[in-house]
Amino acid sequence: MNVIEKLNRLMARKRYTQSKVAANTGLSAATISQYLKGTYTGNIDNVEAAINNFITREEDKEKSREVKANFVKTQLASKCLTLLRNTHLDADIGVIYGSAGLGKSMVLRQYANSYKDVILIEADPGYTTKVLLQELCERLGVNKRGNIHELSENCITALHDTGWVVLIDEAELLPYRALEAMRRIHDRSGAGVVLAGMPRLLLNLKGRRGEYAQLYSRVGMALDLDKEKAKHERADFDRILASLLPADDDESNIDTHPGLADAFYKASKGNYRRLFKLARGVVRASGIGDQGISVALVEEYSSMLIN
Repeated sequence: MNVIEKLNRLMARKRYTQSKVAANTGLSAATISQYLKGTYTGNIDNVEAAINNFITREEDKEKSREVKANFVKTQLASKCLTLLRNTHLDADIGVIYGSAGLGKSMVLRQYANSYKDVILIEADPGYTTKVLLQELCERLGVNKRGNIHELSENCITALHDTGWVVLIDEAELLPYRALEAMRRIHDRSGAGVVLAGMPRLLLNLKGRRGEYAQLYSRVGMALDLDKEKAKHERADFDRILASLLPADDDESNIDTHPGLADAFYKASKGNYRRLFKLARGVVRASGIGDQGISVALVEEYSSMLIN
């Protein structure tokens, strides 16, 4: 089978367009079109080398055993969802805080996907007060031009008496003025607000000397994920692990092979984000030579993870 035939079969199987192939090979769409028609007059060897590399990469992806991080309703996740729902229905301010890798973002996305009257904003280090308000205005479909006061008023008007809730992930990255702006929007619009982030979020809300009492006093419920996780840690961990391992592989069944769960728990240090990376690598490696998932493979792969 020549390269053109291989590429045509791959494109048909994956429903890839010529533009998709071009983007993944570094070649132009015109080059791909001419090559497939047999009219390309340039350096064929270079083109086929790029296409062969693309085909090999796609075939390797198809052969590899994929691991997807789907939402799992653990006891910790259930407590987060309860806080989100209560804060939403009560039009209150709620706070969820904890170390990285505990599933905060996934829970927020799950809640946002479950209800239409939710706005989820994922903050980043570049979020000033104005950027946050502009983002909120855009989500609300209102004018996002003007100064901070004008933007706030636009948000308040759009959210007033709607019963909506605004979820802000990575909220520890927001400056105090942005947090205060959200407090004012909550107070005047009656919309619920949930702030989620790392433990320092709590300090940002209180102030180092308690100087932000007006802001923190508005918080109705606050959930410390690190504290709550300790109450249900192993049961939740095993549930998440089971969702990541192949369901049709008896060797990876943690109920019949408890030592496997212990190995994953030890290697990931109980961190869910680290667990996902570990499981993804182990599951893929297990397909090489059909060696299956084992404690030895978990230990071998864990040595490659950054501590």
